[in-house]
Amino acid sequence: MTTSVKALATVVAFTLAGMANAQATPVGVAQGLDADERVLVHAKGMAAEDAFMVLGALTVKGRLMRDSELGHEGYRPDLSEDPMQSVGQTWLELLDTVHGRLVDDGRIRAHAGGDDEAAPAVYADAAYLYHMHHSAGRFEHLGLYDELTHTPSPLISILTSHVVNERHADGVMHAANGSEADGFAYGLDALHAATYAWVRQDKPGGAEDMGKMERAALEGWLGHSREDLVEVARAMAEAAEAAWDAEAGIYQLDQGAEWSLDQIGAMLRGHKALYEMLYLYGDSADAERAATLADRAAAIAGAVMAGHGPMRDWGLPARLKFEDGNARAAADYVDTAAQWRFVHQLTGGFSLLREREGTAGLIGERTPELEGQVGRAIDRLLLGALDYQLEDGTIPAALSYADGRVIDPRVTTRSVAAFVQAVGNGYRIGEAFDRPGAWEEGSPLAERSRALYDAFLGHGELLTERLILRE
Repeated sequence: MTTSVKALATVVAFTLAGMANAQATPVGVAQGLDADERVLVHAKGMAAEDAFMVLGALTVKGRLMRDSELGHEGYRPDLSEDPMQSVGQTWLELLDTVHGRLVDDGRIRAHAGGDDEAAPAVYADAAYLYHMHHSAGRFEHLGLYDELTHTPSPLISILTSHVVNERHADGVMHAANGSEADGFAYGLDALHAATYAWVRQDKPGGAEDMGKMERAALEGWLGHSREDLVEVARAMAEAAEAAWDAEAGIYQLDQGAEWSLDQIGAMLRGHKALYEMLYLYGDSADAERAATLADRAAAIAGAVMAGHGPMRDWGLPARLKFEDGNARAAADYVDTAAQWRFVHQLTGGFSLLREREGTAGLIGERTPELEGQVGRAIDRLLLGALDYQLEDGTIPAALSYADGRVIDPRVTTRSVAAFVQAVGNGYRIGEAFDRPGAWEEGSPLAERSRALYDAFLGHGELLTERLILRE
């Protein structure tokens, strides 16, 4: 059975299995499925790291169901109506559950059944809520525009205020786990949502939404002024400068020149937060800092995605060591959740490659070749997923870095959600895949793209029908 057919069979199986409870209210999120496909739930209750990943995946799944992509007449035109509305409604209901069970005044608990604080990465995932808030227009024909615009606003507000006002001090984002590297990488990533709010409010493209809000109103909503955030960005840029190791080509903090792939992705998207604020709203010295930060982000991304670098057809290593500006494997396995999160961090939302009118545009101006390099690398990873990671229809937890063998076949919520986000945000960055409107019947492009769509939809249905727990 081909990957495409198996993935489509998976879609059907999950859809039929979930029909009975599709309308039930979400009450939590599972960790994954065991070897017998039974749902696994953490002993301490819903984990924040799973919950916010699922919210992000639902955002991307719902956005892609519009009539120019999944809902196109050449693929599944039915998806752009009731099924798309169902995803939007599920997102709203799960958001309410997550807010009530995991968040206290901006502080995120690790589990619904405890009081330990969530890992720093969770704050970065939670910041991505803005993408559904910003995407409400895609759901307007389904009657969800007002709910998707306004319902997440209070949670976005308290999370943003907590990150900027409680986590930052003197250029450092302080992580609850005490890790300097985590605080730097994930703190930067969490900050990018606040930056996007200010850029969107000011840029021409935001005239019909955030641009309607006066600066004073946005200051009250976010808990800081634009000038405050420039000061935060300036202090963090200075701290980053002190940590930069030019010889290695990476920042050196408490874990040296070795970083997890997940940290690197967060760091790269977080660089966008710093250099956009500094370039657009700072002074001339800030503009120079911004250019340096953009150059470093491009160099780090280029080292990871280089054709002669650590990437293999089956994926990227879970950890990387930087030497002489190059990256090499520092782990013997591919962590699929980390790999697909990395692709999402590079391409999703207000990311490095998203440069529109009213933004700094530093990557396109200073490193125009990066987008092509990243596109080719993502094509290779997605093609590798079809060849190596989807043999059984669902993304496994880990593969051998040496030869691409599946070494951990577990189905985890994080890997499934990360795959959905990566495909939805990154599949058109390169040239190997495209929307149905570009498909010519029987062409390799159409075959590849349809197989990827099938896999995307199958994983999205797995989330909504099995891994989101309902009453």
